[in-house]
Amino acid sequence: MRLFYINLDMFLMFITGILQMNFFHLGWSYFRVLEFLHIIGAILLTLFFIIPFLFVHVRESMLVAKQKSISGMLFGLTFITVLLSGVYLFLMGNRGGDEYGVVAYYVHLYGSFVLILLFFVHLKKYFSVRVFSKLVGILAFLPLYSHSQDLNLTNIELESGVSRYHNIEWTNSVTCKECHPEIFAQWADSNHRHLADSNPYYMVMENLAGMDKGEDFREWCMGCHNPSAVTTHQEKTTHFMRDNIMPNPLFVEGSANLIENYKNHPNRLEQGVSCVACHRVTAVKAKGNSSYTLGLKNRKKYLYEDAHSDLKRWMSQKLINANPQVHKDEYMQEVYQKSEYCASCHNEFLPDSKKMVVSTYDEWKNSPYNNPNDPKKHKDCQDCHMSYIEDGKFVEVQGYSTIGGIHKKDIKTHYFSGANHFLAGLKSKEHEAQSIALLKKSAKLDMHIKNGSLYVGVKNVGAGHHLPTGASDFRELWLDVEVKDSEGKSIFKSGYLDEKGDIEPNAVVYNKIFGDKDGNPVGLLFWRYEKLLKDTRIPAKKRVVECFELPANISYPVDVKVRLNFRIYPQWVSNIVKAAYPSLPNPPVITLNELEQKFD
Repeated sequence: MRLFYINLDMFLMFITGILQMNFFHLGWSYFRVLEFLHIIGAILLTLFFIIPFLFVHVRESMLVAKQKSISGMLFGLTFITVLLSGVYLFLMGNRGGDEYGVVAYYVHLYGSFVLILLFFVHLKKYFSVRVFSKLVGILAFLPLYSHSQDLNLTNIELESGVSRYHNIEWTNSVTCKECHPEIFAQWADSNHRHLADSNPYYMVMENLAGMDKGEDFREWCMGCHNPSAVTTHQEKTTHFMRDNIMPNPLFVEGSANLIENYKNHPNRLEQGVSCVACHRVTAVKAKGNSSYTLGLKNRKKYLYEDAHSDLKRWMSQKLINANPQVHKDEYMQEVYQKSEYCASCHNEFLPDSKKMVVSTYDEWKNSPYNNPNDPKKHKDCQDCHMSYIEDGKFVEVQGYSTIGGIHKKDIKTHYFSGANHFLAGLKSKEHEAQSIALLKKSAKLDMHIKNGSLYVGVKNVGAGHHLPTGASDFRELWLDVEVKDSEGKSIFKSGYLDEKGDIEPNAVVYNKIFGDKDGNPVGLLFWRYEKLLKDTRIPAKKRVVECFELPANISYPVDVKVRLNFRIYPQWVSNIVKAAYPSLPNPPVITLNELEQKFD
C-alpha cells in the first residue's frame, strides 16, 4: 500500500506540473494554487517519502536481491535530473536573462515526460485510474474568483462589480523593489512618486480647493495625484506620519520613509502614484481628469504575493520567478507605450464648465510629432519623458530592468523627466539633471537688429507640446535681455528679477493667465477660470519673434545677450507655499538657452 501512495504522489506532481503549461489555458485561480502545490508538494514528498523509499528500494533491489533493472536505473537518473532542475527553477528562477534558467525549464518540462514514461514501464502494475478521480476531486474545490463595476468619482473606473478598494489591494511599491531595484530607485525620487502628501505645492492647492469649493471637490485633484486615496473612499490626502510626528518629506532620498513605513505598517495606504497605479491601468480614455480603468481585484496574483512576512514574500518571489510570464502579462499593457496612456491625466478640464486647464495631450495630438504614418517623425510622450539623456542627446539604456531578466536594448527610464526639475532635485541630483537636460533641448534662439529695434526669435524645437505646458499658468518662461554699448554700459534691460524675486512687469513671458467672469486673474484658484486672459505659449515646431525697441542714438558696436529663462513656480506662489513649509527653498531660475552677439 505504501508503494501505491508513493506512485500516486509522483503522478500527482506530474499532473500539477503539466497543467501549468500554456496549452491548457488553466484559470488563474487554479494555476496559482497548482503552482504552489506542485513546488511545496514536491519538496515535502521528496524529502520525507520518495527519497527514503527509493533509498530502501535501491538497497533491497540492487544490493540485497542483486537485481539489475535498466528501467529502474534510468528512472532514478531521470528523477534526479528533474529534481535538480526543479530546485534551480525554484531558487534561481527562469526570468529570461539566465540561459541556465531556460535550460532548467526545458529539462524539467520534457524530463517529466520521460520520467512518467519510465514510471509506467517500471511500476505500471501499481498505476490506478483512481488517480484521475482524486485529482478531479481536488481541483473541483479550488477557489475561482471573478469581480467587476464602476466608480463614479472623478473619471476613474474600477473593474466590473467593484465599488471601492481596500488598502491591502493597493500593493505597496516597496514589494516591487526586490526584483526591480533600479526601476524602483528611479521612480522613488521622481515627481510621479511625489505627487501627493510629499509635494508641498500640491498639498497647499488641494487644501485651498477644499476650502473654496467644498471638501468633496478634493477628489477632482486626487483622481490623478492620489488615486489610491480616491478608490478607498478617503476624503482627502493626508500627510505622511511617523508615529505621531509629521516628518519633513522634502529631502528624503530613495523614498526611505516609504520603505520604513512599509516595514512597520505594511497595510498602511501608499499615497501618490504607485507602481500599480500605472501598471494596473487596464484601459484609458484620452479625455483627461483621470479617465482610466483600474483592475486591482481581477489581476492574477501568485500565492503570497500580498503577504508581508519575510518567508511568505520569499516564497512568492520564487513562485513568480519560476514562471514569470503571467506576472509580466498582468503588469504590462501595449497601451503603456502610447501617448493616449498619458492623456488620462495630462489633459485636465473643470468638472462643471468643462473648460480645459491643461491640454498637454491635445497639444501633442495636433503637433507634427503625432505622425504614426511616418515612424521616423512620430514621437510618443514616452520617447522623451522616459528616455535617458547624455551629452544633450537621447541614448538607449541597455541592461536589465529585472534581476535575472532578459537583456534589453532600450529600457524605459522611470525618472519621468519633465518641467518640474525642482522638487525631484531636492532628493536626487540625477533626477534634476535629467529634467534640466530635457528642458534645454526644447528651444533655440536667434536675433538681429533692424531699424533701431532688436528682434529675438524663439523656436520650440524639442517639446512635443506647447512651451511651456502643464499647469502653465504657474510656469514662467521668459526672455532676459540686456544690451550694452561700446563702453560696456548697460543701455537696455528686459526680463530681470526685482528685489522680491518677481519678473519685472514689462518682460516677455510665455504662459497663460486664467480670469474669472469679470476678467480678473484667478491666481491660485484656477478652478474659478471662466475667461482666458492670455496665452502666449509656443506650439511644437513653431517660432515666435519678439521686438524690443532700443534707445535712440546708441553708440555702436553693441553687445546683446539674450537668455531664455525658466522657473517652475513664480515667486509669489512659492511664498504662499513656504508659509506652510518653511524649509522649502526657492525654485532656481534655469537658463534653457542663451545667445550673445555683437552688432556693429
